[in-house]
Amino acid sequence: MVRRAVNIAAIVVSCLALVASLGWLWLEGRWSAWSPPQGEPAAIGYNAFTKGAFGLEAFPLKYAVVAGRVSSAAFTTTLEDGRSLWETFGFLPNSKAVTLKEPFCEGNADKWLPYGFAVTNYVPATAVQTSLKFAGLTCASCHSGQLRQANGKLSEPISGMGNMDLDVIAFTDAVRNAVMDPDLTADKILNEYAKVCPSDSAGLIDGFVEKFMLDGWLSGIREAMGGDSRKYGLPYHGIQMKQADDIPAGPGRTRPFRSIVRVAMNLPGDENYAYSKIPAVFEQNQDLRPRAQYDGSLGDPVTRSFIAAYASGSSIKALSKPEVVHNIRKAAAYTEDLGIGIPVKTFATHFPDHAPAAADVEHGLTVYKKHCADCHGHRPISADPAKVEPWVAEGKYLHKLEGVGPLAPPNGGLGVDAERVTFRYAHDLPLAIWTTLPGNPKITAVQEKRLDKAIIDAQDAGAPALAYFWQKQKEQFLLTKRQYRLGHPLYFPACPEGDATCTPESLLDRAPPCALDFKAYPQTCEITDFEAFVNNPIPYAFLRAPYLHNGSVPTMAQLINLEKRQPQFCRGQNVYDPENLGYKAPNPVDGKCTNPREAFLFDTKVRGNGNFGHNYPAWDPEKLTDRQRADLQALLAYLKTI
Repeated sequence: MVRRAVNIAAIVVSCLALVASLGWLWLEGRWSAWSPPQGEPAAIGYNAFTKGAFGLEAFPLKYAVVAGRVSSAAFTTTLEDGRSLWETFGFLPNSKAVTLKEPFCEGNADKWLPYGFAVTNYVPATAVQTSLKFAGLTCASCHSGQLRQANGKLSEPISGMGNMDLDVIAFTDAVRNAVMDPDLTADKILNEYAKVCPSDSAGLIDGFVEKFMLDGWLSGIREAMGGDSRKYGLPYHGIQMKQADDIPAGPGRTRPFRSIVRVAMNLPGDENYAYSKIPAVFEQNQDLRPRAQYDGSLGDPVTRSFIAAYASGSSIKALSKPEVVHNIRKAAAYTEDLGIGIPVKTFATHFPDHAPAAADVEHGLTVYKKHCADCHGHRPISADPAKVEPWVAEGKYLHKLEGVGPLAPPNGGLGVDAERVTFRYAHDLPLAIWTTLPGNPKITAVQEKRLDKAIIDAQDAGAPALAYFWQKQKEQFLLTKRQYRLGHPLYFPACPEGDATCTPESLLDRAPPCALDFKAYPQTCEITDFEAFVNNPIPYAFLRAPYLHNGSVPTMAQLINLEKRQPQFCRGQNVYDPENLGYKAPNPVDGKCTNPREAFLFDTKVRGNGNFGHNYPAWDPEKLTDRQRADLQALLAYLKTI
């Protein structure tokens, strides 16, 4: 009798489990339905770039609505000055929100969330899809900007321009502070949300699932961030988030190699001073820009986009999702055509009152060809100020490497701050990234041999700890290989199309690090380190300020030595300077930045912040002759048109 009852109970439990599983699958179908979008490639690319999921979910959407209420202490910098949470950290405002009268709720998130946010059902890191909606960053969060005029007028968001207001590392610390708060609970979030959006209540089943998932998210992210604190340290808070002494990157900049060392090598990165300006991503076509990044360390645009998402926190699992893979590829294709087939407004369109005279532009092109075109190519003068001519990728040093040492072109050195290419682990990082994603079976065999060689090389060099690191790297690679037996969908391309001499076996000698001839084999040098910078075209120069790779020169007038470079200046929500082509970055007063909207003190004497080098034309701005000054003013006029 007892045995029969146990059997019946087991059958009932099994049936209930089956029903629950089927119910979950049915619900998951509601949450995770996705199919490739149809339409014009430019529109698909724009949507992927601006609204696409990249595995960069920040927090649940309902929490985004009430974060400023339930976690105000975590997000307060004391420099709000009437600005919202989002504005304080430099996110671009949603233009639709200005006309809305109803409050920010889940149902109208697309009209309230800042520009460059996606709404997904992906749980961060695990990429599990649930009913819980999340707000996540997209390409446009960082790579779309606005021009702020002296009268306060803002341009529409400009795709491809780096967001020079965005304080992304400070925002990350604020989020870490908020979600690690032991007083933050699912009930607290949902109760506050009900006050803001009383008409937006979930049904009984959805409400139960929502609370369950919110509790699970909080528990999981606290556990992850608590563990990461041993490697990342505790986040800064309050005014520290805006102080250069505490978070030295500041607005419009990141520490990309600190991030990628942490995620790809699982090592600390605090000693990394490789600060990088958020780059512009116009005209990324392979013919114009065969190597991406300031240092030419990447080739394929899809690989560049993958690494950007990976370094920003997206997981390998999330980056294998069909929707995310689609968005990575389409966003990369969008940047390849942005400024070529996809128009970008010119300087004269944005600033008609500052459009340069035709005679000055013609004179400036002559000066440009003498001092700049050999390295960057040039743009022919357009008869229509609202349009540009195709970039001419010709120049004897174009796409060549320039060392970071003393100024001695060609290929002798730019003399710029070298931290970007000389940081610790710079020589180990390419292989670590290359073996993050397994390729097809033939390629994985080569990847394993590369890792074996790294182990032996480290032992031969008397570096047993490094050998141990590569051994652990191989163990992780083999685990990932078993997950993706046919290769990860975003595995980096290995051989140029049509090159019969390039085989998986040949990559043992040519894959990263590889020969400097990346023009001949752009894909086989997919990720490498050169300890140099690459000469590339500079389309839409007026949208690339502040200048140099670390953003240490506020205006083009300073970069070309028409004016002296500032040793210190204040950065933040700076006003654009159409006269000098860049940002009005005021000097500090008694060593301090007094305007809360320009509160970050940029000191060029700080390691990684150097504003020296790239000294072309090599004239002293304080000793210019009348002829030199006229030439530089004309050069500046031409640079406004490209």
